[in-house]
Amino acid sequence: MISLLASLYHFFFSASHNIAINTRVNRIATIDGSEKIDGLVMKVEGGRARVCWNKGEKTQEDLRNLVTIVD
Repeated sequence: MISLLASLYHFFFSASHNIAINTRVNRIATIDGSEKIDGLVMKVEGGRARVCWNKGEKTQEDLRNLVTIVD
């Protein structure tokens, strides 16, 4: 339950302006998609990003749904 609330808070109140090309990201769980981990941003256009996930899967993601991985 706490992770759902954290995801909703992040979705509505966080800014994702720090996501750039070659940034490692995770996708938070949303109504239309499940959580994904360890993606690499290939391209950023406006409020959307092209992300490459494990096993070569590539998707278009809304920047609001992406969280930067910090090492």
